[in-house]
Amino acid sequence: MIEKMDNSPAGVAGLDVSGTVLARDVTEALRMVAPTESLLVEVAPRFDGYMAEVVGGMRRACRDGQAQRCALVVPEDMRDEATMQGEGDGLRIFTAREAAESWLAS
Repeated sequence: MIEKMDNSPAGVAGLDVSGTVLARDVTEALRMVAPTESLLVEVAPRFDGYMAEVVGGMRRACRDGQAQRCALVVPEDMRDEATMQGEGDGLRIFTAREAAESWLAS
């Protein structure tokens, strides 16, 4: 499930991800917030979907101009799986929301 984040910083579109999510779910959810300069997506510890789908959807959003910078925040135990999919196309992966927000603001 993907929901619009209630507490995203000013100027940043935010989404919370939990449960099972596929790339098309990310694409559909981006319609709620895109186009935007900065996108923050935070994965909940109870996420049981495919990280490759989330990362792929976010990379596609950045590459296609739906967002200039995309920050994905994952729990520490999911970092390896997320980074295995690769950063790039404006996407960076973080384990701390504060670090992601700082990067988006820079």
